[in-house]
Amino acid sequence: MFGYTIIKGRYSDCLEFAAVDLIQGRCLVRFKKSGDEYLYRNVSRRRLLSLLTDGNKSLGFWIQYLRKNAINSTTSLKGKMTYERVGCTYNSRELPKLLLA
Repeated sequence: MFGYTIIKGRYSDCLEFAAVDLIQGRCLVRFKKSGDEYLYRNVSRRRLLSLLTDGNKSLGFWIQYLRKNAINSTTSLKGKMTYERVGCTYNSRELPKLLLA
């Protein structure tokens, strides 16, 4: 069974974690200060694989590309990278509801 792979333990001032679904081309991130959680869809699988395999890659620098190039949309637009706010969690030990489903 495939699903999200949680990436933690990397230095980042802005992100608490990123969860990557390589098969679906999705990435779920949680920001440290606000606790806001965003789901990015249609993310390049090459970019996701790069994050998974390069242990030195900063989560903060990696997410900058997504934030600059994704379109805010609750529906998946064919071929376009989109994002939407899917939740907010203030407890850093709690997993997002999206990962529990």
